Amino acid sequence: MRSGDHFADRYVLREVIGAGRGGDVWLAHDTVVGQDVALKPELPEGDHETAVLRLLGEPRAMAKFRDHPHVVTLFDVVTAPSRDDKGDEGDKDGGDAQTYWFVMEYVPGGGLDRQPTVTPVRAARIGAQLADALAALHEEGIVHCDVKPANIGLTRRGTAKLLDFGAAYRVGGTDTITVNGPFSYTPDYAAPELARGNVPRPASDVFCLAATLHALVTGAPPRGGEPVEAEAPGRTGDAEEDAERLRHWRAEHGVVEMDADAVGPLYPVLADMLRRDPGQRPTATEVKRRLEAVAGSGADAPGPGPDTARDRPGGRRRWRPLTAVALGLSAVLALGLVVSQRGDDDKTGSRSESGLGKNAPDGERQALIGDPHTADVCELADPAALAQFGTAELDVDYGNFDRCDLLVRVDDKTRIDVSIRLRQGAPPESSAPTTTVGKIGIREEESESDECRLLLAPLGGTGDSLVGVRVNMGDGSVAGGTAVLCAVAQKAARSAAEDLDRGPLPRRSPGYPRTSLVWANACDLLDTKALSVVPGLRTDVPDVGVADWSCEWTSDVDELDTEITFFRDQPRSAKKGTTRTLSGYRTVVEPDDADTCSAFVEYRRYTGQDSETAAEMVRLDVSGKRPPDRLCGLAGDLAASAAAALRAR
Repeated sequence: MRSGDHFADRYVLREVIGAGRGGDVWLAHDTVVGQDVALKPELPEGDHETAVLRLLGEPRAMAKFRDHPHVVTLFDVVTAPSRDDKGDEGDKDGGDAQTYWFVMEYVPGGGLDRQPTVTPVRAARIGAQLADALAALHEEGIVHCDVKPANIGLTRRGTAKLLDFGAAYRVGGTDTITVNGPFSYTPDYAAPELARGNVPRPASDVFCLAATLHALVTGAPPRGGEPVEAEAPGRTGDAEEDAERLRHWRAEHGVVEMDADAVGPLYPVLADMLRRDPGQRPTATEVKRRLEAVAGSGADAPGPGPDTARDRPGGRRRWRPLTAVALGLSAVLALGLVVSQRGDDDKTGSRSESGLGKNAPDGERQALIGDPHTADVCELADPAALAQFGTAELDVDYGNFDRCDLLVRVDDKTRIDVSIRLRQGAPPESSAPTTTVGKIGIREEESESDECRLLLAPLGGTGDSLVGVRVNMGDGSVAGGTAVLCAVAQKAARSAAEDLDRGPLPRRSPGYPRTSLVWANACDLLDTKALSVVPGLRTDVPDVGVADWSCEWTSDVDELDTEITFFRDQPRSAKKGTTRTLSGYRTVVEPDDADTCSAFVEYRRYTGQDSETAAEMVRLDVSGKRPPDRLCGLAGDLAASAAAALRAR
């Protein structure tokens, strides 16, 4: 094919403007309607019938959005005999091989990867248009999977167009729309779940769009500069190969480093879009709204960095740190025990009085948590508040539904665990708050030698909004011991108190499914007959937890205690115990320590944080002065009763 050739009795070829999987992409002139078009060839691969169906998935997907202003328009698909390298028609075996030519809207200038950088406000306008296109795709059950500057074009009037559906995926289906395979992506822009080969989801496109907007402003995706030694596992010595391995490694691990000064007012929305957990990213519709707000402001001034984004007006904080550099332990001690205290005092005098903060009546403050079944506890856990101690990240799929955890990695061998939990009851009258944030008091609680505990409660409240903070060592140890743990606890507690002082805790979005144990009553799973296997239990006076998600009974015999709780984690293995099936539920029974045995009844599995498989379980703990095998026997009997009750729900 050469410039000037006529194609399909209608199109005059002008010049090659790109290359695709099937060959050169041509700019051509449509002699019938008098407009320029792009001609993109595609060749069926593999089994002919199946390959053709898959190949035609792309134009069929594009046809759904023919009238969308921000999706490139597909005009037609025409077929022509395939040509070999010598220009002869047909395939080498003498068959009737066909090339499918997609006749598409021509977008001058090609992809935005060829264009100079733009201002944050201009990027926001482009991003809002693309988010609108992605929202339309997602509504039809389609994930684009490969949003990047090269797949975005601008019309002569500056309208953004989403190009190339070659990697698109049907949500809920098992096949990609096109021949490109089920997990096609570009590492520099891909969400971690895509890079790991997990099923694409609409949130994956949101991550890719954020990386793209960062590149439009700064000239590079937010993957950081030169790697540190620990970032280059399995180096080969070949610079090009090592660089490619690092690109994929960073994509798989969700490594993100944003230039906050450069992206300016885009920083808060990009930070949310680039969250590692796809479940915590905003939807494309929400992204469109927020980007339109940035574009409408017209402010290209530098945006907030990590220290100021959390106090921005217009709603609750949703920013989380995307990277953090672990400090040396001496610096941790200095910052945690000296600098942070001075900074906290400074912030106390500048609290906002908006929302249900200082001026809220007592009755309103009592409802700060609201219905725990729908409360988003993780809104109280802010990794940014703990960045000075190491790399902090949320763990949203561990423990009962009343908690959210933060994992602070000081180095490769040292981890500090922070648990933020809803509590019920009234704060102890014997202790007064040691610190106040607005109308929220922070009290010290009795702690073990290897932990630090604090309690948050509204001043003058009745106890409806209690929040507990517990900090302990997850792995390794730190010089300074409990002093460092308490410095971390103070930071976490103050951040949570600031959130509570702003107003009621937001609701989870999306909420838990109706099949979740969150809607069940743990206490109802063990009746008096079931509990009778444990000698001496006082079954009439259980200690009931938040939302009936846990129940604990005590006994005067051998100091036996029994507790049933709902529990989330990765599915349990049986490394230390045994696996059995009870009423159809997989159950693991294992000794916890010398005086405790635990049984885990797996109720349902779901896709959790970072697309990892997680499970909702019923956990039963039996402790006391009895041999481990006897305790495990009791735990197994209770698990059998609870599993039968689950099956009968």
